[in-house]
Amino acid sequence: MLAQLSDAQTVGLSLAILGAVLVVGWIVRMKVGFLHTLFIPASVVSGFLVLILGPQVLGRFTDSHGLFPSDVIEVWRVIPGLMINVVFAAIMLGKTLPSPRALWDAAAPHALFGAFMSFGQFALGGLAVLLVLTPFFGLPAEAGSLLEMSFAGGHGTIAGMGQVFSDEGAPELVDIGLGLATISMVTGVVVGSMLVRWAVRHPRIPLRRNEPLRSDENYDVDDIHVVPADAKPANETGLHPTTLAFALIGVTILVSVGILWGVRAIVSALGSDILDKMPLFPVAVIGGFIVQWVVARTGQAHRVDKRAVEGISSIALDVLLVCAIGTMSLATIGSNVPAIVVFTVVGVGWSVVCLIWLGRRFHGADWFEHAIADFGSRRAMWRPASSSPTWSIPDARPRPRTPMATNNYRTSHSSAAA
Repeated sequence: MLAQLSDAQTVGLSLAILGAVLVVGWIVRMKVGFLHTLFIPASVVSGFLVLILGPQVLGRFTDSHGLFPSDVIEVWRVIPGLMINVVFAAIMLGKTLPSPRALWDAAAPHALFGAFMSFGQFALGGLAVLLVLTPFFGLPAEAGSLLEMSFAGGHGTIAGMGQVFSDEGAPELVDIGLGLATISMVTGVVVGSMLVRWAVRHPRIPLRRNEPLRSDENYDVDDIHVVPADAKPANETGLHPTTLAFALIGVTILVSVGILWGVRAIVSALGSDILDKMPLFPVAVIGGFIVQWVVARTGQAHRVDKRAVEGISSIALDVLLVCAIGTMSLATIGSNVPAIVVFTVVGVGWSVVCLIWLGRRFHGADWFEHAIADFGSRRAMWRPASSSPTWSIPDARPRPRTPMATNNYRTSHSSAAA
């Protein structure tokens, strides 16, 4: 029966099965207490279900493809590299674009601290490859960037860079990176929770939530509105808000493709091929900024439903996680356990050191509330356009009394909506 399906029908079947897997993962997460306690996303649970019930585990014991047809698995393999473009295209849509000065004043400490952490991940990862992993375990030199891409970038970045690794003759780095991204997410929640509880109890770390409250303060951290991005769209548009959000994301991707192709042509005309292998998803942020600027300049910003954009982005990210985790090679990960252990120790250690010793130096007032968000953003836990903060542990959940909350620059844990 499956052999008679066309390519389009196979893709449709793959998406339908993916939806069923997400429902099962969601139920498992609700029923298994520690998954909920650790804030593990249902999409991650679903990804591991695919891994266990697919050809690599169940299929190995039953001499079959497991519960999922091979054609479906092949479709799932290519989905992460596509969905990451949707996630990045949605980052700027529906947002109020501040002035450059206001943007810099609010975001500069986070940008500088985040860049410092990322540069450290590049440097320490490169040193680990140069001094340990290549000489003793034969890991290719291209793995020097793997720590930053998996910890700070996450599953989507690794999937988006898959073709680059393949072109460089190191396709196994994709599976290692996906394994590291999963470990980074889990350890980020566990270690982040420990750090938050430590900070709440530490007498020398001032936390705004521990200060006496004023009667005029609004204590609901989720009750934050950015005008006009959060304004309810008019009903006379001829398109449902979700459809309009989908259309704008599509336009953003097309604009981004045009930008990338145009820049490639210019650079190629100058005799360089440096951008020939550059992926699309980083450019999608620029495309989204341009589309949102045009929408705002034409007076249509109020028609863009921010929640609809967030919903589509959330779907893309959850689908990306299920497919990326469910199709990573266990054999490759098993043969590179020493490299994964070294990268994990270095990555977790560097993140903790930066938070404790450098967070207060980059951030002034309310330094821990800001630094813990940066900690999450460099641990495969950043979700653009999500509904719940990285620090959504009760002890850490801040009232909207810091610029991190009031400016709506919210770093979000990808498990929140799951």
